[in-house]
Amino acid sequence: MASNEAFKKQAEGASTAAETYLEKNKQLQEKLLEAGIEVPEAGKKGVGLQEENKSLKEELKTLKEQLQDTKKALQKSDSDVCAMKKQAENLTVEYDRLLEEHSKLLASSDKKSD
Repeated sequence: MASNEAFKKQAEGASTAAETYLEKNKQLQEKLLEAGIEVPEAGKKGVGLQEENKSLKEELKTLKEQLQDTKKALQKSDSDVCAMKKQAENLTVEYDRLLEEHSKLLASSDKKSD
């Protein structure tokens, strides 16, 4: 009987302590909400973080793929720019050659007409 009474008092004490903790927790959550800080509900905290983590990992994967695509496009653009520069240089050289040839033809034509 005495041990039953002791267990009963111990259980009542634990119950009272749990109620006190729950009440304090509720008050703290209310204060946080008043301050504009969002508080996850008990038991859902881990799930929300796991979902957010999964979402962030998917976003990271997508961003990495976009980065690779952008790098490839940049390399192609760089190659195109180099090819256009080379083509422009060759065109300038050819223009200069044709201009010189034209000048020679004009000079020889002027000599013949004299």
